[in-house]
Amino acid sequence: MLQLRDTVWPSTFCSKNESGVSAGQWTRSVTMPPAYPRATFTGTYGDTATGAWYPAQAMVDQGYVTFWVLGPTGWGQRFSLPAPYVTVKSASQRITLVANGQSFPILADVDAARRVPGLLAVDVAGGIAGNSLLESAGVLGRGINQAGAAQKFYAAGGPEFLAAMRASGSPVSRFGYGAIIGIGCGCGLLVAVGLLVVMVAGFALTL
Repeated sequence: MLQLRDTVWPSTFCSKNESGVSAGQWTRSVTMPPAYPRATFTGTYGDTATGAWYPAQAMVDQGYVTFWVLGPTGWGQRFSLPAPYVTVKSASQRITLVANGQSFPILADVDAARRVPGLLAVDVAGGIAGNSLLESAGVLGRGINQAGAAQKFYAAGGPEFLAAMRASGSPVSRFGYGAIIGIGCGCGLLVAVGLLVVMVAGFALTL
């Protein structure tokens, strides 16, 4: 509990109180409730049942988490629960709230997610055709797309929201961009090694 000490300044009309203590030395202690952080994350909610996307906002304030979704009839509240009852799972630009056994994924940049299949297709097509320029364009496009999504995540209040949720008592797990990029590079290296092994084996069989 926080202790607030409120000093009463000396009065020109009364320099002593009844106990003989100068008014400027008199203090009182006031018990204050614990201060909870407040933060908001704004993005797009993906309805897993219908596959549709809706503007959404998650807010943590005074130890409670409230989730709002904009539907055809306006903003609607999906839930409002104490923070310890809401689990948070985050990866790259996504924050997923798990409440009452249901998951509510929120993306900071839904357009970036929509661009991923096309960029990946360019990368794969370039690799199959042996077109290094096309393949490089796909890799570069995915990198730019991911960087843009990361910027949107920070602008939408992602880091502050995760910190506030953690401080309010929610279980929070975060899988950041660095780890994802590392896994992507690792997978690319494994694919390259695998292709090299296959090529060497095929060359050996022709001898």
